[in-house]
Amino acid sequence: MNRTSKIALSIDLDDWYHTPMITGSSFSIYKTVDDFFKDWKKEYDFITESTLKVIELLDRYNIKATFFVIADEVERYPKMIKALKNTKHEIACHSLHHYVPIDTRTKKETQSKDEWKNELVLSKKILENTFEREVIGYRAPGAYFAPWMLPILEETGFKYDSSIAYNFLYNKTSINLFDIPTYPYRLNKMDLSDRNPDSELLELPFSNFKIMGKILPAGGAFFFRLLGLNYFKIALKQNLKYGDSMFYFHSLDVTDTGIPLNNFKKRPFYWINKGKNTLNKIESLIQYFSNELTDCITVYKKYILDCRENDK
Repeated sequence: MNRTSKIALSIDLDDWYHTPMITGSSFSIYKTVDDFFKDWKKEYDFITESTLKVIELLDRYNIKATFFVIADEVERYPKMIKALKNTKHEIACHSLHHYVPIDTRTKKETQSKDEWKNELVLSKKILENTFEREVIGYRAPGAYFAPWMLPILEETGFKYDSSIAYNFLYNKTSINLFDIPTYPYRLNKMDLSDRNPDSELLELPFSNFKIMGKILPAGGAFFFRLLGLNYFKIALKQNLKYGDSMFYFHSLDVTDTGIPLNNFKKRPFYWINKGKNTLNKIESLIQYFSNELTDCITVYKKYILDCRENDK
């Protein structure tokens, strides 16, 4: 393991109704979050308490992380937002409403580029005004990403993206991916690779695990709950040999509260191992990689500094 390499630790603040089964995707029960709230009149906040637990855990180990916040949560989650504002963790953008702008099956646009840009500009403005700090990082809802997003992200003032997952199980981008690295890299606007980069945007890709000729997911979240601590120790150690890496989870992953609609026929194991058990495993991961963990913006700045040093 290369001890100079870092792991960008990030937490996505999706609540249960942001999952693609409920809202925002081509197969959701509700098309949008607004449609959901027109119908749902019961309790909806299942992440505030778990987010507070995560903040306390990070404080205990003096670890800085990046929180990818959905901008419309600013109004709906005041306790959580206030707690985050009082920390020094990085705030990054996870869209305005967690709406996926490409069809999850065909990968064709479900939202015009102008609509997507307007929402992106608004979400960045909301987050920067609320947290009173610059927001330079973006993660696509559901990690569904397309090349046409790159120039818009650059134009809007974002410096890095962390959405691309490269493995043999799934591809959420609108193109075929080939040989995507696990370390940060400048993007090629056509194929999203690190070959002949022509974008100023830096990609912090999801981690993966190469074994027996296969490339398995190792970004975190559901796969962390499914595959466990030891799998991710091995995978992240492998990634760190090549450079900086990334690990993420949702605060919803560690909530002990039962999800209102937890018996999804399409994805019956989606909430496997949710709760305290996963929180304990995340703490064990933090203990194991305590010297390597940092926030995304630190990894971004490290890349910029390394580039300057190499240019001398």
